[in-house]
Amino acid sequence: MTLKDATALNALYRAGSVGLVDVIVNVAPELDIIPGRIIPGTSYEASILTAIGSNLAFRGVNSGVPFSAPSIDEKRFNTFPLDCQFSIDEALIIKGEGNGTPMAETMAAHTSGAVRQKALALGRQIYLGSLNDPNGPPGLADYLFTQRTQVDSRTGLKINQVVDAGGTTAGSCQTVWFLKTGPQGVHWLFGNGSGVIMGPWSRLPGQPSPDSTTASPKYQTAWKNNLFGYVGTSMAQIHAVGAIINVDVTNGTTTANGLWDDKLVAKLYSLFPIGLKPDLAICTQQAAYGLQLQRTVSNFVDGSGASRDWTSSSALVANFPTHLPTCGNIPLHVSDSIVPGNQYILN
Repeated sequence: MTLKDATALNALYRAGSVGLVDVIVNVAPELDIIPGRIIPGTSYEASILTAIGSNLAFRGVNSGVPFSAPSIDEKRFNTFPLDCQFSIDEALIIKGEGNGTPMAETMAAHTSGAVRQKALALGRQIYLGSLNDPNGPPGLADYLFTQRTQVDSRTGLKINQVVDAGGTTAGSCQTVWFLKTGPQGVHWLFGNGSGVIMGPWSRLPGQPSPDSTTASPKYQTAWKNNLFGYVGTSMAQIHAVGAIINVDVTNGTTTANGLWDDKLVAKLYSLFPIGLKPDLAICTQQAAYGLQLQRTVSNFVDGSGASRDWTSSSALVANFPTHLPTCGNIPLHVSDSIVPGNQYILN
């Protein structure tokens, strides 16, 4: 279920909300490609198996074995109030109607612009989490930091699902994210039984105008509304996220100095447990372009004599990457919500 699906449950009496979600998805694809689910309240608790019983053994007749019990933790995942306020000067609406623009069209235009701005911030939240907005839900960076403090039950060592591309230039390094999505993996939470909702517009006289100050108060009649919902993230399975960090999209010259290729993807893929392999990867368009340049192109052309051979020199560049063949051929999506910088460098 996506945010649009969750919002559509209320569409019969809040039809405008679904249109606004279309705008959000166009700007922040994370809301469409990462699944979500509705919860009845504003939080839920997940039972997490942290260790299996270790006392399984063969025994002789009239002998015994110790009890074997798993270790289970309870973890709470919360949703957070997401609010986007709209205010339109009535003078703009009247002016538009005089020029043949219906009131609803003026409202839609202003609302769309505000939602686009908020959508980028919401998209960044899924990656940066508390680094983007501490009042919002945790992001992949938060989950990754927590993951690296946990012990891998397979090895007894700290979990490490990170591959370093080697970029070091401040402000140019990016992260390519790999997710295992689903109810136990990475997914959105939509609280209080719905997605985002938008109520009716209200005409409110006597509202402070944008140029109003404490020393010189000024007022106008404005039409107001807001888009509101409880939104959160969840990742109960600690192995559900991995990353290739320090991908330098500006100054990287080799795969040991900031560029990433399918070999790095294969290396990260091997770090995920069997049965918990990622099913989704997300990066910026610049990072995807870097991968595109690293791929060899082979075309079927005439060789010497009557034979026909494969050659890697007959095309200038590979197709834009949409899948990762060395990572189970999972889809690779591009997003504008990933902010370049060194926020994701892990020591």
